[in-house]
Amino acid sequence: MKKYTPVIIITVCFVFLIIFLIVRNINRGFVDIPDEHELSTASTKETIKICLKGEINNPGIYEVEKGSILTDLIDKAGGLTEDAGQDINMVMVLDKNMTVYIRPKSRAGGIDISDNSDVIIQKDDEKVLFENKIDINTSSEETLCLLPGIGSKTAQAIIAYRIKNGNFKVIEDIMKVPGIKNAKFEKIKEYITVSGED
Repeated sequence: MKKYTPVIIITVCFVFLIIFLIVRNINRGFVDIPDEHELSTASTKETIKICLKGEINNPGIYEVEKGSILTDLIDKAGGLTEDAGQDINMVMVLDKNMTVYIRPKSRAGGIDISDNSDVIIQKDDEKVLFENKIDINTSSEETLCLLPGIGSKTAQAIIAYRIKNGNFKVIEDIMKVPGIKNAKFEKIKEYITVSGED
């Protein structure tokens, strides 16, 4: 035992020295220890939904982290098709729910949008591009939210009305849903249909 005493003493001293240096550096501010607020904010990242359409290998609705860039979303959707336009701002920040339409090469510059790029971005109450009209009798909440001026609460009201009263007979029936009056109907009528109607 006496043989190992110097080794034990040196080891204990070394451990205390390490602890002392760490504590001293923390007090001087050299070691950054996040507080509880920083830890909780880091773990709860906000997500948004993007409807990706056009010249994309796997078009659809994607949930991404708020602040992501377009190239991350395109990678998630399997990349661009060979016919995709070339003038695309791949570092565009995705900061809210929106529809992004990737134009084909043949239509590049043919639509009036900002920066004359090959990406059409539709936000909030702007005109939304749809390849097909949305069937208000069968669409999900996510799909209904793509309509101009329709948020989650109104989409839920549409579905609740449909469940309680049965399918809409004509598109004008959507004005029977609380929260949808003439002004809102005028914004969405071009984009909606009911089953059995052309």
